[in-house]
Amino acid sequence: MLARAMWEHLVSRWGYLAIALGTFVEGEAVLLSAGALAHLGLLSWPLVALSAALGSLGWGQTWFFLGRHHGRRFLEQRPKYAGHVRVLQRWVDRYGGWLVVAFRFITGAAIVLPVLIGASGFPKGRFFVLDALGALIWACVFAGAGFGLGAGLRGVLGRPIGLPEVALAALCGVCLLFLVTRLVRAARARAGSRPSSP
Repeated sequence: MLARAMWEHLVSRWGYLAIALGTFVEGEAVLLSAGALAHLGLLSWPLVALSAALGSLGWGQTWFFLGRHHGRRFLEQRPKYAGHVRVLQRWVDRYGGWLVVAFRFITGAAIVLPVLIGASGFPKGRFFVLDALGALIWACVFAGAGFGLGAGLRGVLGRPIGLPEVALAALCGVCLLFLVTRLVRAARARAGSRPSSP
């Protein structure tokens, strides 16, 4: 009981900072957990989404500016990525601003795309505004999913949930995201290895 009270105190005191730092480093797993904690009442859902959006915005800006200053040289030194880079570059050229808003939702390309967008000479001010919008949408979607996960667990268990259930739900969510990512990559690899029709 004492340990639970201590954890709850730590979450309520440092939770938002941990979310901002966590979403800068990882993302979905942290946010799913934080959304479930908001359902427990330990955190405020709007502040969870705002903290996550700020952390994710910092992450997006970091990769964008790395791409702007070092992206071309980095990619030129790694010719094995040339085919993937050409495909992603076509996305950047074709979709521009929409891609900036949506890149966090694109499995397997969320790091490479802001680097390419930065290397392409995309305007800094426009990127910041669109990236902030994309970060906020992403944060609301996954914080909402975490909140719904907490509500669903409560409904299934028929009782209020605690931190152990939140941790287990977050772990299941991470495993599911990992599985979906692997399946999407495998499907892309199969599609890329098929011979083109004459």
